Amino acid sequence: MENQELIGLAMGTLITLMIGSYLLGDNLVYRWGLAILVGLGTGYALGVTLLFVAPLIWQAIQSADPVLRLFYAIPLLLGVLLLLKGFSTRLAPLGNITMGFLLGVGAAVAVSGALVGTLIPQMYQTGAALKSTAPIPLVEGGIILIGTITSLLVFSSWAPRRADGQPPRWLTWVQRLGRGFLVVTLAVAFAGAITSALTLLVERLWDVLTLVIQVSQQYFGG
Repeated sequence: MENQELIGLAMGTLITLMIGSYLLGDNLVYRWGLAILVGLGTGYALGVTLLFVAPLIWQAIQSADPVLRLFYAIPLLLGVLLLLKGFSTRLAPLGNITMGFLLGVGAAVAVSGALVGTLIPQMYQTGAALKSTAPIPLVEGGIILIGTITSLLVFSSWAPRRADGQPPRWLTWVQRLGRGFLVVTLAVAFAGAITSALTLLVERLWDVLTLVIQVSQQYFGG
């Protein structure tokens, strides 16, 4: 193993152990590890910006094309306004313009992504699954349809009322069924997150073991 790879593996192992010390409680070593990760991420982003983005903006500003200059000048201006929130108390409210723009664009992207990427395909698949004449796909389509409708009814604010002001019993059972679908869905998502975390943990532990083996072979001949 080359020295650069060995140094990188050693640094990764050290930061892993520093972050892992949180298992013993919140301590100074853990906070140092977090500070190193945040600092490295910020420094990397700044380095990429200065190395690749800044020359493009500078060339665009010096360009003779007014449309191109305006295209790059607007995000540059928004970035300067955002920096004012951290460097100037009096001018900090100007940074709200950039924050509002970011939040508005982010919300629009999230809503459109939810519609195009989740809700509309879900509706399409729910209807398409019921077109099959085979028994198993038909049962699967029925389960999808029931799960979709009952889950949506859980979050519905409108409900028919009886004379005593209470919702009808059938609606209560339908909402309970929807909550059951939601519980199963959240459990599957949580299990996936736990599996991913365990996979990352195994990879980091394997890196630590690899470092120990490499050091022992290189310096102790083991």
